[in-house]
Amino acid sequence: MPRLGHKKSRNGCVQCKTRHVKCDEQRPCSNCARHGVPCSLVTCDDPNVPLPPVPIKQEPPTPSSSTSLTKVLSERQKKPSPHVSTPGSLPIEDVTNPSPAPTADSSEGSSPYSQTDTYPFLTKFIQKNDTLHPDYWIRDLELMHHWCTEAFLTITTREDLQQMWQITAPKQATDCHFLMHELLAFSALHKAYLQEELQRTYYALGIHHQDLSIRALRKTLPRLSFENAGALFATSSIMTLCLFGSTGLDAKDPNTESRPLFEDLLDIFILQQGMTSILSAGNDYVREGPFAAIIGRSSVEVPQQPFLQVLLEHITTFASFSEIQSLSKEVEREVTLTIEAFKEILLFAMSPFIDNRELRFVFFWPVRLSQNFLQMVRQKQSCALAVVAYYAVALRLTEPLFWFMDGWGERVIRAVFEAIEPSWQPAVQWPWEFIMKAQQNEA
Repeated sequence: MPRLGHKKSRNGCVQCKTRHVKCDEQRPCSNCARHGVPCSLVTCDDPNVPLPPVPIKQEPPTPSSSTSLTKVLSERQKKPSPHVSTPGSLPIEDVTNPSPAPTADSSEGSSPYSQTDTYPFLTKFIQKNDTLHPDYWIRDLELMHHWCTEAFLTITTREDLQQMWQITAPKQATDCHFLMHELLAFSALHKAYLQEELQRTYYALGIHHQDLSIRALRKTLPRLSFENAGALFATSSIMTLCLFGSTGLDAKDPNTESRPLFEDLLDIFILQQGMTSILSAGNDYVREGPFAAIIGRSSVEVPQQPFLQVLLEHITTFASFSEIQSLSKEVEREVTLTIEAFKEILLFAMSPFIDNRELRFVFFWPVRLSQNFLQMVRQKQSCALAVVAYYAVALRLTEPLFWFMDGWGERVIRAVFEAIEPSWQPAVQWPWEFIMKAQQNEA
């Protein structure tokens, strides 16, 4: 007996037959119209004759499509080869040639690009429109497999945290899509770092999932609760790693137009501050939930990192140097408070039961920076850049341990030396020599 309301037909278009979906046999059919591809019912006298492959159209980017970390991928990457749409193929060109970011008049409802944007520190990292393709799930399975077998191990050496990232995080991510996309973004960027010959493909997938994570995150942040606090906190942590990693990959790409390093660094600082401010209200929820290990200390004493003590001694010496400079009272106060926060966070990172010491300092110190100091860095005031030079030493200490921090120390110290006034160069001589010597030893 035939099913009620179901009509069996063999007159559908070639595209729908290839994709194994029902065709409504309109001219053109609604599926082809929705995907913007030629329909064989219109373009061919014989609907059973396959159409030739459709080349990918290159859309010029609009000013609104640029972000604070990278240019739109279609601007900075080589022109991809045409993509043939077959059932087993993966439309990576849809990712590497993104459509422009939505404007205030887009159909997304309350646009994140409007003047009433609640989360501007997140918006600037969205690089393209939210477009999906039915074949993306194949890539997603590949990325999740990589996360569960390799990528999670690159975040920490602490066993309880490793178990949390490998088992708990994917399980929780099935209900929290922002976390799922962030895990896939990290996995894709890690594969981009490992496989240079496929770097463009995996980088594009990483940016694709990063965008989707941010969009889902924006919708959830106003509804912080016991049920989602841990997943939000975990997403925020991985997002920062992804931003360091994606910016580092950008810096190595000869086809990428270079951006001001301090702008990239400040954007990440502001993101860290914004997310910390929002999620601090849920700290108690996190401690009671499945992601409690993130904010917990190690159960065993962690070996000391001797270079952190060396850094503490040199930042103290720098504080004495800055006190004898001709600074206004307001500027001197900002520098003094920033150095005190530097030493305080450094001492915390050196505590006996603190793991990932270098990375914790790199993440926690920016949260303590005042808006005035951030503005001083943006204006390239020498006294502020000198403090950043010592932060560059901490960045360099993370590089042998964490792939996503690769190259950051040298890029920051070079940017400081290019911008700082000659009278302040003696104050940053030690950071320069420390980082350059470390680079030579690894060469």
